[in-house]
Amino acid sequence: MIITNIIQNKRFKNYYDIYIDDEYLFFVTYKELKFLKLKENDLLSEEILHKIYRDYVYPRAKNRAFRLLQRRDMPKKEIIKKLKDTGYNQYIINKVVEFLEEYNFIDDRKYTEKYINYNETKKSLKQINIELIRKGISKDIVEEFADYTEICEEDIAYNLIYKKYKNLDTIDNKIKRRMISYLMRKGYNYGLISKVINQFIQNEKLTNT
Repeated sequence: MIITNIIQNKRFKNYYDIYIDDEYLFFVTYKELKFLKLKENDLLSEEILHKIYRDYVYPRAKNRAFRLLQRRDMPKKEIIKKLKDTGYNQYIINKVVEFLEEYNFIDDRKYTEKYINYNETKKSLKQINIELIRKGISKDIVEEFADYTEICEEDIAYNLIYKKYKNLDTIDNKIKRRMISYLMRKGYNYGLISKVINQFIQNEKLTNT
């Protein structure tokens, strides 16, 4: 293997991107670059590459993952994206993810359960499911938790309407269309929306009489 390019990172000036056989593989700090004596056109053995991965690249990637998870819980897909965006190759990412899963630092099932518990009084089940899938949770896990999750969507939808429209003096057809669109974007079906809006209007009439 030949070091074909060593390029200063555009975002982080203290880091240098290392290309082996014209393929980007990893980055090191300026201090590490000098200590390892990496130079363009030099040969790099499998043994030395493994040592660099083991002693420098992998520990740094693992620490990056820990810092991310200290801020908030993340599903597996998000951790992978964050590490990839930072500049780690797939081999290192796989090693880090394998470690995180082995020691339960990431667990998509636990993440799903916590996400549902946090949002079940604020969002429709459909909206929660869509958001989880967008976050990279597998459809099988989402459906499994959805099967035994009980959410009183009528109460949540009513509270959403109440908070947004409680100070109106009158509710005309234009406002009703806005209410319908608002709740549809939240994932509620038309039958439930119609029931909630009618109940809200009825309650507001009673309050104002």
